[in-house]
Amino acid sequence: MKFSFLLLSVCLASIVQAQDFTGSFDLIVSQRYQNGNERMDTLSYYFGTEKTALIIHAKGNQPDLRLVFHEADSTIIGLYEQNGRKGGYILPMNDKYWPAMRYALRDYGTGPRTKLNMTNEKKEVNGIRCTEMRCENDMYDVLLWVAGEIELSLVQVLAYQGVGAGEDISHIEMLDACGVQGFVMEMELKSKTDKADVLVRVANMTDTVSDTIFDTHEHQLSDMRKL
Repeated sequence: MKFSFLLLSVCLASIVQAQDFTGSFDLIVSQRYQNGNERMDTLSYYFGTEKTALIIHAKGNQPDLRLVFHEADSTIIGLYEQNGRKGGYILPMNDKYWPAMRYALRDYGTGPRTKLNMTNEKKEVNGIRCTEMRCENDMYDVLLWVAGEIELSLVQVLAYQGVGAGEDISHIEMLDACGVQGFVMEMELKSKTDKADVLVRVANMTDTVSDTIFDTHEHQLSDMRKL
């Protein structure tokens, strides 16, 4: 799942215990490369009261991948359907198979307290009032529009993509070091090197989640915990 900087979320809220967001949204990521080529990817997130799901919408003839995270069972279930077959696998929820786990399960608002460059600029994104924030490192200049009313962090959202042994989570570490702790409705990363520029935006946001998105019973699952 090498989706470069599939980024989202930021906010200046009071420190509270755990994320308190229930709902769904699409994360749309557009990448423009130095040679003029462009790529667009969509990921769909579903935050329930006990489980979280992520759908990675694949390109071409590849099947979509649905990941279901159940913290109480310490499992990550990957689900797909191809050529009429519903298959999948069960992974243990640990640092080996989920390198970004510590970011996803961290209590909301308890990341690094780095001082961020908040400007006085305001705008509405999809009807939600946001504040402009900027940060940078040696690789990128980052512009973010922060929705302070939503208790879900950018770093946490991105961490659900960081599944797989050896998965690269450097983009998550970079934003965490910047002190990004809230929900970002829109973000732009301008490369300082030869990497792609990235535009990220949130769409189709709702405050409800159907339990069917977490249903796995029709899939034949391989239990990777036994290997």
